[in-house]
Amino acid sequence: MVKAVSVVNTVSVVKAVRMTLVRAAVVVAVTGAGALSGVVQPAGAAAPAVTATAPAAHRAAAPAQQPQPAPVDVVKAYFTAINNDEFEAAWALGGKNTSGQPYDSFVTANQGTDQDVVTVDSVAGNKVTVTYDMTLINGSHQRFTGTYTVQDGVIVTADVHRV
Repeated sequence: MVKAVSVVNTVSVVKAVRMTLVRAAVVVAVTGAGALSGVVQPAGAAAPAVTATAPAAHRAAAPAQQPQPAPVDVVKAYFTAINNDEFEAAWALGGKNTSGQPYDSFVTANQGTDQDVVTVDSVAGNKVTVTYDMTLINGSHQRFTGTYTVQDGVIVTADVHRV
């Protein structure tokens, strides 16, 4: 049974998490680590002589932890990005970790693909096993099967072979 690859807004989720972490790092760099905890330390003091806790209304909010997308959604988003010629998104979702080639070569290789029809065979933890039929722009077909390992919302390894 072929499961349709749904468009997942995975790239937006990853970007939002990264921006939240960057903002927190900027707050710490500019105001010191106390900005996140609400602890005020006198400037130039080696150890805090006096500490005070800012009122709750004035504390900087700790960055909200965004849930990571499910591994199967990351793999689907990867193939959706390739099918839509969104190679930068596919690269960010794991192409950089699995292709074994520089970005330009990754793009060139995938531009020869007209469509990937993906079937999810199984999901076990962070490992997603798929079979996919690749239609090339010349009309020929190639069939592959393999397992993608996802960590922190990104494909980190792929063990794929042609069948």
